[in-house]
Amino acid sequence: MSAKDDLYRQLSAFYHHNSEGFTTLDCERFTSASRSAISLYLNQLCDDAFLRKENTRPVRFWLSDHTQAMAPQQPAEEVFQALIGATGSLKNAVELCLAAVNYPDGGLPILVTGASGAGKSYLAALLQRYAGKTGVIRRGARLVELNCADYANNPELLSSTLFGYVKGAFTGADKEKTGLLDEADGGFFFLDEVHRLSAENQEKLFLFMDKGYFYRLGDNCQPCHARVHFLFVTTENSENVLLTTFRRRIPVMVKLLSSESRPFSKSSRGDPPFSKLKHSVSNRI
Repeated sequence: MSAKDDLYRQLSAFYHHNSEGFTTLDCERFTSASRSAISLYLNQLCDDAFLRKENTRPVRFWLSDHTQAMAPQQPAEEVFQALIGATGSLKNAVELCLAAVNYPDGGLPILVTGASGAGKSYLAALLQRYAGKTGVIRRGARLVELNCADYANNPELLSSTLFGYVKGAFTGADKEKTGLLDEADGGFFFLDEVHRLSAENQEKLFLFMDKGYFYRLGDNCQPCHARVHFLFVTTENSENVLLTTFRRRIPVMVKLLSSESRPFSKSSRGDPPFSKLKHSVSNRI
């Protein structure tokens, strides 16, 4: 992502609902570029119709959206506005994710592939925010995150972290403990580097996705229930690193382009509003 692109993304996030505008000095907190470079970027953004300005002292800028009547935005448009490419190069990916989130009876698991730094964790946070705004998830539900690589050499520890355990399940288990699935109940569970998940834990997770309940480590009698929106992420080819049975439980698969491959452009600003694409997702199941 270029310095100018990053500056515009930051401005979109901080000043979209600000009617007072901003100056070159205000922008210094968003970038390490010099003040002269910031001034150049701001004027280029004005030339490209992303910003407008008034030649006051100091010169003040506004996002170009403020030149139009502020029509109510749809939740998806509002939440994803700061994601570069959301209405351009990433439009289909975002719409597919929203379709999965909105799918009846608890939504559908999503697998996102993409290079490191492509914004996968940022996408997860935006989906969580969108779901909260639209009432898909309960208010105040957490976005629970787990990097599977941290447990790649200890699958049993990962099992206890995911599902919790009962007293006596292993040496040192002196009391029952809940797991991350309990914490994610009613919200989103973001599993990064899911290709590092052991085959045994993949099997346990796809059984939970099938049945809606799981067992704590050391207990095969008392089922635990949870409703979780899964977002799995990997930098690898999923066909090579995930069990076939596990992949079959993830009907929505999205490839996230690197930020360098999705610079904003004038054409992206004119894209039509987001749609849920429920029919498209249904055909993938």
